Amino acid sequence: MFLLRFVPLLLLALPAGAQLSGAEWQAFTSMRSVNRLLVYGNAVWSTTNGGVLRYDLETKAYNRFTRLDGLPGNRISSIAADRNGHIWFGTLFQGLSRYRPAEERFDPPFFDFLSLGINALEPHEDRIYVGSERGVSVFLTDKEEVKETYRQLGRMPKDSEIKAIKVFAGHLWVGTVNGLAWANLEQPNLQDPNSWRTSTLLGQVHDMLVHNDTLFIASARSVWHMLPEFNRPEQDHSGVDVISLGLLSGNLTGGTRDGRILHRDRILGWRRITARNISNAADLSDSEGPMWVASSSGLRVIGADPPPPPREPAGNFFFDITKTADGHIWVASVPKDNLDAYGVYEYDGEGWDTHNLATNLSNENVTSVETDANGLLWVGNWGRGVDVRDSTGTWRRLNAGNSAFEGIDGGSFVAVSDIERDDEGLMWIGTVLVGLVVMDGWRPQQTMLYDQGTIKAPRDIGKIDIGPDRLKWIATPRDGFILFDDGGTPFELGDESGVTFNTLTQPDLSSDRVSDILADHSGRIWTATDSGLNAMRGIYNREDEHFTVESWTVYNTLNGLPTGVTTALAEDDRGNIWVGTEDGLARIGTSGLVEFVLNTSNSGLVDNRINSLFFDAEEGELWIGTLDGMSRLQIGGKTGGTALKAQTYPNPFLIGRFGATMTFTDLPLGATVQIFTAAGQLVRRIEGIPGQGTVTWDGLNGAEGTDRGLVGSGIYFFFAQDEAGNSAKGKFAVIDNR
Repeated sequence: MFLLRFVPLLLLALPAGAQLSGAEWQAFTSMRSVNRLLVYGNAVWSTTNGGVLRYDLETKAYNRFTRLDGLPGNRISSIAADRNGHIWFGTLFQGLSRYRPAEERFDPPFFDFLSLGINALEPHEDRIYVGSERGVSVFLTDKEEVKETYRQLGRMPKDSEIKAIKVFAGHLWVGTVNGLAWANLEQPNLQDPNSWRTSTLLGQVHDMLVHNDTLFIASARSVWHMLPEFNRPEQDHSGVDVISLGLLSGNLTGGTRDGRILHRDRILGWRRITARNISNAADLSDSEGPMWVASSSGLRVIGADPPPPPREPAGNFFFDITKTADGHIWVASVPKDNLDAYGVYEYDGEGWDTHNLATNLSNENVTSVETDANGLLWVGNWGRGVDVRDSTGTWRRLNAGNSAFEGIDGGSFVAVSDIERDDEGLMWIGTVLVGLVVMDGWRPQQTMLYDQGTIKAPRDIGKIDIGPDRLKWIATPRDGFILFDDGGTPFELGDESGVTFNTLTQPDLSSDRVSDILADHSGRIWTATDSGLNAMRGIYNREDEHFTVESWTVYNTLNGLPTGVTTALAEDDRGNIWVGTEDGLARIGTSGLVEFVLNTSNSGLVDNRINSLFFDAEEGELWIGTLDGMSRLQIGGKTGGTALKAQTYPNPFLIGRFGATMTFTDLPLGATVQIFTAAGQLVRRIEGIPGQGTVTWDGLNGAEGTDRGLVGSGIYFFFAQDEAGNSAKGKFAVIDNR
């Protein structure tokens, strides 16, 4: 009776949105630029460099799919539907994937093409012809294996890159960067180069489409056609670089490299048609009804009402990150002026908005973001100083003409490398080749510029961090790092000092190329370099302007890091140091040891090349900016305390059904779970997995290799603890359903 009375209480306590395995990770990628599309069933499927975007034609809603949902990666380059109604996705160097719409799930990825870019997929009977930069492979869908690969297509150079594939008139047609190749499918050996006919007259082939029992080929030189009684390709339209072919109202249509849409009325009779808001037709649909267009500005359509624009960030490069008082996440799009610039991205919890020149931002080369003491957002850029977003949402300017900023060589070009706020609310701003500026807020009443010589910076300055003692630590890209002391009088000159740390003054420093710097709460100074991570502890004496080093530790591959190229640093509320690298994310515990490394193989990390880290103590979330999107990792509770509110799902746990499992969520990352009876007897110990806050249990007792059976009905308790001592506990009910 005790069990029956207790179960309703547990059900009431179950959260409405109970998390499932892996729920601690979330991926944010840009699916704005569409490269391929497929109209299938009641949806338009779009492939992007940020994953797959599915647009439901009935509900007008979007669904996003990334590697967290089962894709092998996010850089999707091709798409096709097979005879079973399954959707196949080819990727760039990340494998092949199958999605089963009826079951709404992905199969485990196929990694046969892991090192190849898959440019084309053509399903035919029980196989898919896969085109890559190493020929055409035959993938058997039932056996889930590669049968053979055609690498020498007639007189084409071996391993010619494939751009398009079609099965037509009993032949396999292959468009390559060098022309067209075709072979009769009834031949016994297509691996024999003599089985293929070729034509280099066409030049590079971009796309192919079968329409009205005719094969049309778009190439760099013209549009061509082949009839079933083919002998050689014949020119259908000349002088235009058509990169995609589709159907509009049943008529052949082409999209050109310069953005035009051409409609075919007859052989050699093509005319331009109006297509608003289409900047680049990378792919056109060939289904009945309106024509859908994959473009660099998103999914478009001709002949129907346009779809609502998905709220996507403009690009997949995510750099400096901060959070405003309203809970919105803001991200800078560049580190400096050497990448495509898109402005600053804003995430409100539901979607993204991009702020750029069109929204009155002064410069799209946004390098840094920070909030001031009044909750206003400060946005640093490469060339025009700082934009401040006031309480009305209007962008205000701080530049060489209206503030303490000075441009490079006395001009107006103000390149901001970083912005940091100290515990007094003062804003410290690094400016490349000029110095360090401090302001008291917006609108600034007090300002001061400390020039390069004053802060002991010989050349560029980069990231800034301010320690609990208010000392400023400045990273440089080529000259080590700097301690700057304003003397406790930030708006007065004369009592400031600086100390330079480089490989000449401090031989323990692993490299002078410092990408990020962190002054943690315990007094250690961490510097990320291209040759290891440095942790320094010491004492600074303001009187004699001297820093005494007490300890120095270098982290690299010898003591746990995945690579010596370290790029970003963050400290969480438990004192752990998170280290971004070129090959994953590492955590260094308070013991000083590398506890684990996360990458795309063992976690939900969106990409291994990490640019930036931001820890949100309020939500217990680590935001990870990469070169292929942004990840969010839930590493603690939302109160910022050490106690986590672990959950179990389902609760009660009905054992006895085949495959039934219970999931423990919101655990300390990598925690081991111990399950006890109400009397305190240990039932099961489940080892944690580094970097994961979820553990599953199959209801069996005992250890591996022992006689094990299902536990009985009752109340059970669990205790989870990670290697650093962070813990969580709870209780749940089990009902024997046998």
